[in-house]
Parts: sequence; structure tokens; C-alpha cells
Amino acid sequence: FRLLTGVPTNFGNQNKPLLSTITRNDPALLQYAKMNYGSTNLSEEDWVKCEEHYKVNLLYQDMMRKRQEIDRLAKSGKFKYEYDSDEDTEGGTWEHKLRQAEMDATRMWTQALTKQSEGKHHIGDFLPPEELRKFMEQYEAKKSNRQPDLSDYKEYKLREDNIGFQMLQKLGWKEGQGLGQDGAGIVDPVNKGPQREGNQGLGVSSSATPEDCDNEYDAYRKRMMLAYRFRPNPLNNPRRAYY
Repeated sequence: FRLLTGVPTNFGNQNKPLLSTITRNDPALLQYAKMNYGSTNLSEEDWVKCEEHYKVNLLYQDMMRKRQEIDRLAKSGKFKYEYDSDEDTEGGTWEHKLRQAEMDATRMWTQALTKQSEGKHHIGDFLPPEELRKFMEQYEAKKSNRQPDLSDYKEYKLREDNIGFQMLQKLGWKEGQGLGQDGAGIVDPVNKGPQREGNQGLGVSSSATPEDCDNEYDAYRKRMMLAYRFRPNPLNNPRRAYY
């Protein structure tokens, strides 16, 4: 078999995060610091950590977009194979070429993970603050018998200086009121769906997700399982779910 080349994709043209242009006055970085560190009044040491975690998070999101593009191409039949009596291995077999595309997608993220992990030894040290915050919100919600607030918009709510906010006000809408006739519509925006890896189906929950019956030991174990995904990866090896 050989991989048919020449299939047009936008994989190689996806926007890469410009990490060198990020400054401490960047609104997104300030919002990240406030959300994960509780304040923007940080010490120099905390600012360095915050910047590193923020940049790694950008690379992680970029890597996930590229991997989803690879999965999309595979599911849509873009990776097609043609029989040949002697396999064409110039530039690698089609398995190698597909793996190379995945490595290209994860290279920057794994390099950043490895650099950020220098001097760290405990597996829990590798867990990014935003992932720890989400995990603890889920755990505390289970203990309090409530729904966890993991909405991706709550830290970026539209304010009165937003044009769309002002247009809705002119139509009679008030903050906290539902949309539509008589305010009977939804109040909160529709949250984006969770990202799934490894061709997981709908309804599949992660083994690192806290459950109602979990005690402190179970929560600690699952937190370490979650941190394991963010361990250093100097060789850019494929990351697969082990549990």
C-alpha cells in the first residue's frame, strides 16, 4: 500500500500561537492569571510560572486542533491507500507519514512540557493550574451534591461596553434575563462540548473524573492520573490513554 499524496488540507496552514509576542500586559494572560492564581498582583516568580503555564496551554490547544484535523481527515477518507506489488517507501510508508503528521502536531507542546518540567520530580507537579482548578471544582461539586461550574464563558462574560450587549439592551433585554419572547429563552450561553481523544464515543467519562463515592485517597489518585498526561515528553512519543 502507499499513501496517496496531493490531498488538499489546511493542516499545515493552521495558525500557530505567537508565543514571542505575549507580554504581561496581554489581556488574555491577565485573565488567565486572575482565573488560576486569583490575582494579577503576583511576585516575579509566580509571574514566570504563570507565563509558562499560559504558553503551554496555548500550545496544548494548538496541538489538540491539529490532532482533530488529522482525525477528521482519516474519518472523511482523505487518507486513502492504493495497492502496489512493491510498497512505495520513499519518505516512509503510509503509517510513518501518518505518524509524522501526528508528531508535527505535538512537537511544540511536548518541547514546552519538557522545558517547563525541569527540576520537578513529583508527578503532581506536572499538572497545569487550570486543569487542577477544573478537577477540584468537579470534586467539590460532588461532595456538595451540586453541578460543577465548568462553563468556558463565565470568566469572559460580555460587559456593557460590548456592542452586542448594548444592542440587546436597546431591544429591552436585561442582564440575567432569558432570550426570546417574554424572556423565556436560555439565560446562559451554550457551552462547548468536551474534547475527546482516542476515538471515544459519546457518554464516555474519563477514569480521572471524580465520582460521588470517591474519598480523599481516590481523589488524590485520580489527580495523579490526570497529571500523568502532562508529564515530560522529550522524545515526542505518542500519548495514548493507558486507563
